[in-house]
Amino acid sequence: MRRDYSFLRPSKSAPEVEAPLRIGIVPTPDFTLMSLSCFVEFLRLSADEADFSRQIYCSWDLLSHEISPIRASCGFPMLPTKVFGDPADYDYVVVHGGLLHGSEPVPDQLYRFVQSCVEAGVPVVGLCTGQFVLAELGYLSGKRCAVHFSLAHAMQTNFPDIVAVTDAPVVIDGGFITCPGGLAAINLAMHLVTTHCGNTRSHKALHYLMADQGFEEIQAMKNDSEIGLHCPDRRVVNAVGLMMQQTLEPGSIASIAQAIGTSERELNRLFKKHLRVAPQQYWRSLRLKTAKWMVLNSDRSITQIAYECGFTDSSHLINLFKREFNVTPAKLRKIRSDFGVH
Repeated sequence: MRRDYSFLRPSKSAPEVEAPLRIGIVPTPDFTLMSLSCFVEFLRLSADEADFSRQIYCSWDLLSHEISPIRASCGFPMLPTKVFGDPADYDYVVVHGGLLHGSEPVPDQLYRFVQSCVEAGVPVVGLCTGQFVLAELGYLSGKRCAVHFSLAHAMQTNFPDIVAVTDAPVVIDGGFITCPGGLAAINLAMHLVTTHCGNTRSHKALHYLMADQGFEEIQAMKNDSEIGLHCPDRRVVNAVGLMMQQTLEPGSIASIAQAIGTSERELNRLFKKHLRVAPQQYWRSLRLKTAKWMVLNSDRSITQIAYECGFTDSSHLINLFKREFNVTPAKLRKIRSDFGVH
């Protein structure tokens, strides 16, 4: 039976003040739910005392051209709270993107609303892939733009006059703000809240999000991860990040090099300089480590593991696995089963 939690409610009524930070959020079809959640939760916790969720010091609306569900990339539908109206109702309008290769196009009404915001002098923010909407409208020409490292090539290919920045959570240039999404959406919200509501509100939200603990744990996990992610050359870091994303369909070193804006020859030079190994060998090592984890932690067949890790067949995996770990996959799995150790 549910207990009484009414004592957690606020003891005082909300003060009647005009919110110093008003934000309109404009999601595109297939927007990313994580970025939206990180951004809005930071605003929510900054907007009120404790965890009361009242929109006192920050306010926000989810905007669209109609009150119909907008489907996130994970499949969850989100219902807008308002239709497009007067841009002057907001201090910022955030264009929140997601999958660029989704089947549903960005509505023309969204483009027109963004144009009306710029014409009205309301600052526009590109979050996740929302900056591609701004780029398509010509607003980021000649400007620096924060973009996820996996999409830098798409930005540079379609908009060569835009400087894609892959190592910053927030970039401000020419009145436009861009953010690559993910956990960086918290950085974006923190910047806006700090600017309009002060450090106290930002620190309160961070503490409620347990970011002082969670982010440290994430950093610790990162410190224990692949050595390539700690390379001082960002091109190597981004290449390793792309390699880690591609296991089933590993692609080619040429495609990785192109995606991070360099040549295959230069990428080979950078890997040998910083990691003392060729990119193809490093990638193969990543796939073998994934295969080892599957051998130890799943009941998949060796043939299935070989397929999922991008090897041509089980014999190919077994030969490379033995060379890397001095034991065959089957023998390692038996040792784990017999003794319960790695």
